[in-house]
Amino acid sequence: MKKNSYITPKTTRGVQEADVWAAADAVLQEGQRPTIERIRQQLGRGSPNTVGPMLESWFARLGARLQGAQGAADGAAIPGAIQEAMVSLWQAALAAAQQAVQAQWQERADAQAAAQAALTQAEQQLEQRSAHVREQQQAMDDALRLAHAQQADLSQRLAAMEQQLQQRDAQLQTQHAEFDVLHAQREAERAEHAQRQADAAQERQRLAEQFAGNERRLLAELDRNRQALEKLKKQHQQALHDAQEQAGQLRSSHSALEAQLHQAQGLAQTQEHSLALAQAHIAQLQELLQRPQAEAVSSPQQARTSLQRRALTQRLGRRRQGI
Repeated sequence: MKKNSYITPKTTRGVQEADVWAAADAVLQEGQRPTIERIRQQLGRGSPNTVGPMLESWFARLGARLQGAQGAADGAAIPGAIQEAMVSLWQAALAAAQQAVQAQWQERADAQAAAQAALTQAEQQLEQRSAHVREQQQAMDDALRLAHAQQADLSQRLAAMEQQLQQRDAQLQTQHAEFDVLHAQREAERAEHAQRQADAAQERQRLAEQFAGNERRLLAELDRNRQALEKLKKQHQQALHDAQEQAGQLRSSHSALEAQLHQAQGLAQTQEHSLALAQAHIAQLQELLQRPQAEAVSSPQQARTSLQRRALTQRLGRRRQGI
């Protein structure tokens, strides 16, 4: 059997149903079962989503086409070999379709059973979730009531806090006013402090200049004192030398004075002896003077004698005093 391949020329338009049917006939003439991939290879284009529904339509019309081919008058519409192939393919397609349908029904039954089991499990899970949701709802209701109570409490606290904030705002305003006053005072104090610093700087400058002058004067005075000290040292040395010479002279004078002292001591002993004699004479004269006046004043001659005695006594007293 000669293969008659049908290739639809590529165009810019989409795949049409006639193109898919012609390609399916060509694949069937080659003795192959038309499939989506074979049709796409035959056409050289087309997506599985486009080719699939058109191929199913070709299979659906295949029986009618076979019956129409058998009832044709001339019998030359479709060759006998193609008709036989189409019949075999139809029978095989029917068997495959039945198997596929049975398999699909079995799959659907299994899927339905699995879906029923999953639905039952889902219902159980839903019931559990519903119970859990009810518990959560109850907990949420309790939490909501608690939140309302807390909200009321918070509202009261908020009102109290707002009142406190108002009081604090008033206090802050008062403090701001006080701060402005303190700031003005601080600025005045700062200006006064700056003035004091400037005055202190001037005073430090003046004191530094005065200190420098005093230092210069002190250094000059110290130099003068040093020179005076050197002069005093020289004078002290000279005075020490003079004192040493005077000490030598004094030692010599002391020796001479000691000799004079020995002489004076000898003279004093002599004078003491003379004094003792004079005292004895005075005692005699006093004894004479102590006689009664009647005996002393008897005549002018006696008066003169008395006067002589008195004069003698006075001379002795003066001599005694001189000794």
